[in-house]
Amino acid sequence: MLEGQRVASLVFDLLKADTGAGGVNTLTSGRIYRDRVPQTAVLPAVTVTLVSATDVSTLGGVRVGTNVLVDVRVVNAGTVYSNAIADRIDVVLQNTGGLKETVRTVELVREQVQAFIEDDAGTSFAHLIATYRTPAYA
Repeated sequence: MLEGQRVASLVFDLLKADTGAGGVNTLTSGRIYRDRVPQTAVLPAVTVTLVSATDVSTLGGVRVGTNVLVDVRVVNAGTVYSNAIADRIDVVLQNTGGLKETVRTVELVREQVQAFIEDDAGTSFAHLIATYRTPAYA
């Protein structure tokens, strides 16, 4: 579980650090959150959520390898998808790895993309969700 949370934290940090012209942090005015967008937040915004962290190998009874899935969601007000933000997220994350505390993220690879429009109390919201998979090692 901790390995997956650390991978999600690394993804969050990578997106927050993308502050240049056209960067994710720039395009969202810093509205990058873990798990949920605050109700009062201006849109578009991005969330990073741990989907799963499955242990795949052990050494001496200790978890060594974990297969981690992380969702990165772009939500926008209305029925227009925030394609430019989603494209930039993929540029930042695809084939990226790194170290967060004691956990090594080997290589983030986009596995799937979902898109849907949601209506809530007469307001529409467009969601683009990219799921990234990576092996991670403690």
